[in-house]
Amino acid sequence: MPISIVDKPQRLRPGSRIGVIAPAGSVDRALVQAGLDAIRAAGFEAECSPNLFAVDGYLAGKAEARAKDLRDFFIRSDIEAIFCARGGFGSVQLLPFLDSNLINHPKIFVGYSDVTTLLNWLCQSCHMVAFHAPMVAMDMARGLSNQSKAHLWPLLDGTLTTWKRTLGESIRPGRAEAAMMGGCLSLLVTSLGTPFEIDTGGKLLFLEDVGEKPYRIERMLTHLKMAGKLEHVAGVVLGDFVDCQGDGPRELREIVADIFRDASYPVVMGLPAGHGLENIALPFGVKMRLDAAAAELELLEAPVI
Repeated sequence: MPISIVDKPQRLRPGSRIGVIAPAGSVDRALVQAGLDAIRAAGFEAECSPNLFAVDGYLAGKAEARAKDLRDFFIRSDIEAIFCARGGFGSVQLLPFLDSNLINHPKIFVGYSDVTTLLNWLCQSCHMVAFHAPMVAMDMARGLSNQSKAHLWPLLDGTLTTWKRTLGESIRPGRAEAAMMGGCLSLLVTSLGTPFEIDTGGKLLFLEDVGEKPYRIERMLTHLKMAGKLEHVAGVVLGDFVDCQGDGPRELREIVADIFRDASYPVVMGLPAGHGLENIALPFGVKMRLDAAAAELELLEAPVI
């Protein structure tokens, strides 16, 4: 059995208390309430962070207060998981107020989109598993599909220890076993040149995005490539690129084929994860197998203990 490269959090148990934070954009109370109801319906308790409903323009309050909510929930022994309410913008502003030496007790941490920044920081700097997965005031508020629900709660409570999914299309051949990292492409590119940029070496790199025209996706992928971030990956998995169609002949599939035409590792498109209606929960930091010949992604180890 593969060995995790990071520390695993404790699994959720019936009645576990989940803390909800807003690390980025300001949140809608009604949507938060709908998401809290979904958490409670799944058999868990939910607690809002003190600054959850703070507003500073389009941000959920000042960065230092948002960071304090995150730190405090990690410190509290009665909070067994931390779920993000939504993305937007602002997660990166928390990083100067966070200390990886103080966040040294792994807990389930859930989010995606702008939260990409925090997922990779927790995995890379704090050496703990993090979950690219549905958020409270977004996916949970509108209602998870049966497929997304079957991947989320059993993954977090330890009853789903492995899974295998058939993806859409293989772009480059090969087979690789490695831990996954990544997330929203535009956030990963924004981190380049900062102390918080992603280390893709030896990883399965997951990429998705929303509302980006094809030429902007090509520009960002080219930026990643020129920054050396596509050179030493174990493989690449592309998720949903929602509302990313163009009005010309050059679309995402052709762009991806060109960017990765000389890649010596597997590249596969079509994982239903990210900003689409399906958002399959992906644990970052534990081993997965990518098989381009079968266009399959397989989770090889449980992300919780």
